[in-house]
Amino acid sequence: MEIRKIFARKEMKIVTLLLTSMLIASASAAVYYSLSMTSTVTTATNDVYFVTGPDATAAGTTIFNNNKTATLTSLKAYANMSMSYDNPIGVRNNNGATSFNVRLRPVSRTGNALYFKYINFTLQTSTKISLNYTSNGAAWTDPSTTGWVSVSPATTYAVVVQTKAGDSATSGQTASIEMAIDVQL
Repeated sequence: MEIRKIFARKEMKIVTLLLTSMLIASASAAVYYSLSMTSTVTTATNDVYFVTGPDATAAGTTIFNNNKTATLTSLKAYANMSMSYDNPIGVRNNNGATSFNVRLRPVSRTGNALYFKYINFTLQTSTKISLNYTSNGAAWTDPSTTGWVSVSPATTYAVVVQTKAGDSATSGQTASIEMAIDVQL
């Protein structure tokens, strides 16, 4: 068979067309361009953080994690009596020149609603913001995230905690509340 006849056959034309198509497709798929980005990250100090207040011992306040986490483990609630901790912990803006916005945000809550009337946390900024957990004796009503408020430079703001147990509260009942203080940068 002559070479000319081999290339003239229909099967050979299809194979040639298929190979040419694959070559074009693979060359097209390999065309791209790149975007490039370089980032510089600088470590910073947290300007807004927790500090202990005068009522820290009575409230069982412990601050850790570079002043970004705190626990209050000795708060009490008495039946038919409001209890107030006027300054167990403070929120400090240690920056000497910049105001920051903060808000209170509920994270989680446990405890039987039967034993409590309310547990309230109020940040004493010029515009007071509160997370007020209330109970009707059967179910909790959890608060929503507060709006943003400004904390002035070089200023400490007290967090007031108020509690009241339900009429039928027996000693030793507990509620555990986790909240966040968000700082807007």
